[in-house]
Amino acid sequence: MPLKRFILSILLVVGVLPCVMAQASFNIVSPRNVVAGRNFNITFRLSDGDANPPAAPQLEHCTLLYGPSVSTMQSTQIVNGRMTSTSSVDFSFVYRADSPGDVNVPSVTVNCDGKALKSRAASFKILPPDNTSSSGQSSVPQQGGASAQSSPDVDMNINSNDLIVRVSFSKSSVYEQEPVVATIKVYTKYDISSFLVQAQPEFEGFLSEELPTSQEVGLEHFNGQNYHTVVLKKLLLYPQKAGKLAVNTGKYDVTIVKYETVNMGFFRTQRPVERQITTSSNAASLTVKALPEPRPAGFNGAVGEFDVHTAIEPEILRTNEAAVYSYIIKGRGNIKYLNEPSVQFPAGIDTYTPKNEINANLVGGGTNMSGTFEANFTFVPQEVGNFVIEGQPFVYFNTESGQYKTIEVADSPIKVLRGNSVAAAAPQTAIDKTIDDILHIKVSSQDEQRHSVGYVFGSTIYWLAYIIAVLFLVAVVFVYRRHIRLKADVVGQRLAKASRVATKRLKTARMFMDKHENEKFYASLASALWGYISDKLSIAPSQLTRDNVEAKLNEYGLDEAGIHNVIDVLDRCEMARFTPTSDSDVAELYKLAATAINQIENVKKR
Repeated sequence: MPLKRFILSILLVVGVLPCVMAQASFNIVSPRNVVAGRNFNITFRLSDGDANPPAAPQLEHCTLLYGPSVSTMQSTQIVNGRMTSTSSVDFSFVYRADSPGDVNVPSVTVNCDGKALKSRAASFKILPPDNTSSSGQSSVPQQGGASAQSSPDVDMNINSNDLIVRVSFSKSSVYEQEPVVATIKVYTKYDISSFLVQAQPEFEGFLSEELPTSQEVGLEHFNGQNYHTVVLKKLLLYPQKAGKLAVNTGKYDVTIVKYETVNMGFFRTQRPVERQITTSSNAASLTVKALPEPRPAGFNGAVGEFDVHTAIEPEILRTNEAAVYSYIIKGRGNIKYLNEPSVQFPAGIDTYTPKNEINANLVGGGTNMSGTFEANFTFVPQEVGNFVIEGQPFVYFNTESGQYKTIEVADSPIKVLRGNSVAAAAPQTAIDKTIDDILHIKVSSQDEQRHSVGYVFGSTIYWLAYIIAVLFLVAVVFVYRRHIRLKADVVGQRLAKASRVATKRLKTARMFMDKHENEKFYASLASALWGYISDKLSIAPSQLTRDNVEAKLNEYGLDEAGIHNVIDVLDRCEMARFTPTSDSDVAELYKLAATAINQIENVKKR
């Protein structure tokens, strides 16, 4: 009996929980840059399939040491009575990087269940080794403190080349309005426990749009040395004037971690030693070339490569009925900052202010903007007949050819038919008696009208209404004057709104905290506090530094404990980008931020 029940249970599980296997795939695990003379792995991963190991690919500048080594992983999940099983097999090959250069990894093929699966091609760089330093040590640290000092007395001297914050442009020279990418990147040879921004570089003379960054740590060769790098900020810039546009330096407070070796008798261990330093970014500049003169007629600042077409909706036009003439520009360049063309409509057509719709996305790895700019002109024909909307040529500057180009736009002939007009009033006819919600219009005689006329002038109602109207007018004048006075008090408005804006932003941070999205929580909390302090203390965003905030809070009348609380919250938000945090840290920081705002609100201004 127990055996039968066991078999029955197995059959029931097989019937109720069908196993779903995903489709097999084969790909390469993206390799990273390596330093010449070191060993590295190239790994290919087969998911949800079974196959023999592939042949080792031949790589330039590299020597195959051994492989493949095979490792497997399998997992099973049951969700809502549905079982999903996944598995993967990693084939790893170990190479030695012989000489610097670019390495292309070709695609590799395996035979999985009679089907050939091919991996994608990949590439990486072999970096040259560091130039020989005076200390004779390798200047690139490895994870887990591999850059530790070998002597018990750790040298805490930090060379100017050990930590660099660099501002660079994707191009050295561009035209006006031509997009260029600016990158702020950290180059370091040591671990960093905290990185606080005192002042970011300012890009004056540019329209800017911040680009997303991955915050991944990479390895780069710069000025003869190898560094661990991370991108702090990336911007897509549109220069607005010609000449040499300079970017001022930023200022950063950084805590560097070095390691000292501690002798514990039978074994040795490493202990981190921190050193706080202040560093500045380089003063970068960009050469911006002026657009050629003379500029052709009709040029309205478009720079890039574009195409144009027009459309009219609806197809059948009638008098007194609205229609839309669309002037659609497609292409790449400064498409977000285009102006609508000047379209001339013929007489007999009423027009309204055009409405612009922009749909643009980053292309070319985030180095340019592509999309559509659509100017919609609403018009209403007033007359019947045939008309022509003249096509407006589109003139733009092509940065690749260095010349202006003109796109001719065809005229749009339209035919307007007569629309529905209001019919004349029909004579009154007899009304069906079954319809009780419509009655005849009763025409009064002149005598009846004369007797129904009454005179209100001089009556009690007249004077009461007059007094109410006068009081209402006085109230309107009083409210209007008060409104004008409040509108003129810009600082007062910002003070009144500061608390409400901060509370709203803290709600957003609270939402991210509840979702355990700690990265977004810290960004939202820092934005709320910086914005609140800027509004409350009337500090311009470009002047928001720790020193300025501390001085302003002191002038405002906040005590030292409150000032320390505010600065501590701001510092911990910045440190969270480089140090792991727990949910308890997030909750504690949220309470400290709310307490800091309440302390500022409760201060009686000096």
